[in-house]
Amino acid sequence: MPSPKFPATATLLVARQCPLDKFDALFAKITQERRIADGYFLHDHPDAALVLFVVNGLPYGAGRVAGQACRFLEIHEFFAAYAENPQSPLSFFVTDKRLLLGLMVLFRHQPALTFRTDLTDVSDILGAVAERTIDQVLGLRSGEDRAVCICAKGRPVVNFFPPGPGEALKDVSLEDQLAAYVRGRDGGVSVDVFEETRVGRAGDAILVTPETRGHLVEIFLEVAARVKAEEAAEAALMIEAPSEEPLPVEPEILTAPLPADESPVPIPEPEVPPLALEPPAEATPAFTLESPVETEPALTLESPVEAAPPVIEALPPLPDSTSEAGPTVVGPVAEVRLLLGDKQLGAFSLSGGELTIGRTPGNDIVIDNLGVSRRHAVIRAQGGKAFLEDLGSANGTFVRGQKIERYDLQDGDEIAIVKHRLVYRIPKGTEAPSRVEPMPDPGQRTMYIDTTTIAQAVGSRQAPRSEGAAATTLRPRLLLPDLKKFALDEDEVTLGSGSGCQIQLSGMFVGRVHAKIVRTKEGQLKIQHLGGLAGTRVNGEKISEHILKHGDEIEIAKQKLLFRLER
Repeated sequence: MPSPKFPATATLLVARQCPLDKFDALFAKITQERRIADGYFLHDHPDAALVLFVVNGLPYGAGRVAGQACRFLEIHEFFAAYAENPQSPLSFFVTDKRLLLGLMVLFRHQPALTFRTDLTDVSDILGAVAERTIDQVLGLRSGEDRAVCICAKGRPVVNFFPPGPGEALKDVSLEDQLAAYVRGRDGGVSVDVFEETRVGRAGDAILVTPETRGHLVEIFLEVAARVKAEEAAEAALMIEAPSEEPLPVEPEILTAPLPADESPVPIPEPEVPPLALEPPAEATPAFTLESPVETEPALTLESPVEAAPPVIEALPPLPDSTSEAGPTVVGPVAEVRLLLGDKQLGAFSLSGGELTIGRTPGNDIVIDNLGVSRRHAVIRAQGGKAFLEDLGSANGTFVRGQKIERYDLQDGDEIAIVKHRLVYRIPKGTEAPSRVEPMPDPGQRTMYIDTTTIAQAVGSRQAPRSEGAAATTLRPRLLLPDLKKFALDEDEVTLGSGSGCQIQLSGMFVGRVHAKIVRTKEGQLKIQHLGGLAGTRVNGEKISEHILKHGDEIEIAKQKLLFRLER
C-alpha cells in the first residue's frame, strides 16, 4: 500500500528500518539531543501506516491510516503494531504546532461537512465555511496526499501542503493557494470540514514521565500485553443474545494494576525556527498548547484578531487551569451524572468539550466493572450540541433502551452502560454552574467556605480575623484510607511510596514523592501532582494542581483520602 503523504516543516529521518530495541535511543536523540519538540513518526506497514504524535518532546497520541480512513489510537497500539512489523520503514517529520493540531484533528474527530471539488468550486466551499463564522480545520484528501487548512471564524489563517507543487504557492492569498492546489490534482479533491478543533491526548499518555521516557518500548509493550489479556477476558464475558438489552455483568473490582540489520540513517541538523508559538502584536493567541505530562491539556483553536498567520516565537504563559474562576463559558454548561442504582457516584462537567467513559484510569469517567470496555464511549460537545458515541465496546451503549453507535443527546437523556446509568443534564438559568462534586459522607452535607474562612483554617497571617475568631477556627485534616486523621499543620506535606513522605501510599505506580500539599500565600492549601504513573485525581478528575476545598476527595492508585475542615 502506498505511504500517506502528510505536510511537515522538515524531514528529519528516513530509514528503511529501525529495530524496535533502538527506538528509545532514537527518540532521545531527536527530542533531547536535537531538541526537536514537535513532530510525528510514520511507520509504514503492508496494509496501513501508523503515526506517533510527539508534543513538547513527549508522546501525545497515535493514529492509523488505511486508505482514506484515519483513526486516533492509544500510544501502546502504535508500539504493538511496531512489534508485529519491526522491519517496516520509519520516518520522522518536524512540524509547526498548528500543523500538529490540524493533523490530530483529522485523526481524532469526524467531519461536520464534506465537499468534492469536482462537484463544488473551491470558492463556494470557502464561502460555505465562512458563513459558519466558527473555528474550523479543513482536511484535503487527494489519493495518498493530505493537506490542512486552519480557519479562524471561517477565514483561512494558514495552509499546510504535502511535498509537491503546493509548497511553491507562497506569494498569493491563502484562498488562491487552495484553489491552485486543487487545480493541480487530477480527479478532484475531497474537503472535510472539522468543527471540533480540541484534541486531547491519548489515555495512556499518563504513563510517560521523566522516569519512563527512556523506556517507552518496554512500558507500552507491557501495557499492550495487559490490554490483550483484558480483551480476551471481555470476549469471554460476551453472551450471544437476541435482545439489545445491556448484558447483566456483575460488578467486580480489578485487582491487577494497569501499567503501566541496518541502523537508522544519520540525522541531519534541520534548519527550522523555534517551534513554540506566539501571536502577532495586539492579537489573541491563535493556538495554545499546554504540557501533555503535567497539566493534561488539549490542543485548542482560538480566534486571532487578524487573519494573518501568527509569528513563530516563544509560547506565552497560559492561564492557570486551577484558577477559582475557571474558564469562561457562554451559556449553561452541560453535565453528566453517574449513578449505580439510586446512588449518585459523581457529576462531571462537559466544559472541557469531551468526556471519555471506560474502565481504565485514563478516562474522564471511570466505571470499574469488567463488563465495561477500557475505552467504552465518549460524549463530545460540538456546535452548541452534544453527542454520545460508542467506541466499539464489547457490551454496547444504550440510550432509552436502544443500542446506539452515535446519538445526539437531549436534556434528561439516560445512558446505560452495563449496570451503571449516566444522566445528561443541561442546568437551567437559575441553577448553579456545573462542577464535579464528591458524594458527601452519610449524614453530612457538603460545606462551601469562602476564602477568608479557608485562610483562617490554615492559619494564614494575612487573613482578616475578627474578635473571637480563634474559637471558631477550622483546622484542615486528611481522612486517610485507614480512616485515621492527619492534621495539615505544616507548610508542606508529601504523599508517596518513599520513606521520607509524611503520608505513605502503596502501589507499583505510586511515585516515591507522588504529590505534595502546600500552603499558598493566600493561606489556602493546594495539592500538586509531582510524579508516578497512577496520576493524582481530585473528585474523579486528574489534576496537576488543585486548591483544596472541604469535602474534596483525593485519589492516588485507588487509595482515597478525604480533605476536611473541622473544628
